[in-house]
Amino acid sequence: MSNTTGIFIPIQGGYRSSRIITWPTSKALIFWLMSFWGCSDNQDPLKPFTSDDSAPCVQSSSACSQSIQLGEQSLLPILRTHSLDREDTQIETAIIIIHGTTRNHSSNFETMILAVQQKDPSLTKTIVIAPKFQIAEDNPTANEPFWTNSGWKKGHLSVTDSKPRPRVSSYSAIDKIIEILSMKPLFPELKEIIVTGHSAGGQVTHRFAAGSQVEEAIDDVTFRYIVANPSTFLYLGPERLINGDFSSPTRSECPEYDYWHYGLKDLNTYMRSTGVDQIEKNLLARSVTILIGDQDLGSYQLDVSCGANLQGENRFSRGQNLIRYMDSLFPASNHTEKIVPGVSHSGKGMYTSPEGISVLFPL
Repeated sequence: MSNTTGIFIPIQGGYRSSRIITWPTSKALIFWLMSFWGCSDNQDPLKPFTSDDSAPCVQSSSACSQSIQLGEQSLLPILRTHSLDREDTQIETAIIIIHGTTRNHSSNFETMILAVQQKDPSLTKTIVIAPKFQIAEDNPTANEPFWTNSGWKKGHLSVTDSKPRPRVSSYSAIDKIIEILSMKPLFPELKEIIVTGHSAGGQVTHRFAAGSQVEEAIDDVTFRYIVANPSTFLYLGPERLINGDFSSPTRSECPEYDYWHYGLKDLNTYMRSTGVDQIEKNLLARSVTILIGDQDLGSYQLDVSCGANLQGENRFSRGQNLIRYMDSLFPASNHTEKIVPGVSHSGKGMYTSPEGISVLFPL
């Protein structure tokens, strides 16, 4: 089946044009790549990288910036350690790191690089990608989608304004990154894709693990989802921990406690396309690690709505309650818990801790 996706456009220098292309098969992709680079100075487009042109980009500079084409006139800015438009036969692991509420994808990018370097010092085998989901105050360009401050976290469609911007779900944008990584002519040795995020990025990761349908379409690649210190989680049913047991709260006291994105009522466009039954199957079957700091007990940027408060008092207790919920009501799920001692609400503290490294790179 044909799949429309996009060419990747470095923000500074590099390539001559951008376009939407259709890649029905891997052979068609190879033919297109050869044709595209045949028009450039490089007459060997699929040669393996050499040390002269493949050094990983490890700082949040313009040299690490690229844009992914989501659709016609729709570009998502990202940071990446390795180019996404040339073959790299050494990459085995891809990590997509989702930023938090402040949308500081550069800080998250550098934090993940620090973590990866503990196991892969030269980043020879690991690519890190940090997308940025902009809001209006970020002053996106005319061809960059943007969301409301809460919308990108929930997978909502991007918003419209006076410019004719196509609307796209923030979760669909992550799907697109995964589709690109899975292209065998680009990363033929890729074995694993990790989607992760801290704080609001963790909220995205847990919901994305439930709603994305791209994993089943990709062969020979293992997927894992690492959810670090989110404010809230997605619950599959109406039960919440009340007086030591899981039961349904009094709805009149919190009418929308199980609406999206706390629960599965009133789903948005992206999640409706998956459907409630498949969402449940996905979240139970997929490898999800709940990474929580035992000192994340404060209220900084904590969701304190009634729907959130029914999940627990703070991020640490909410993470523990979610694991208890899954173990009690869905014992076959692949959710696991990893507690990071002595760490509060710090993405760097979480990912670079021994526990964080052990989750990113299990033995």
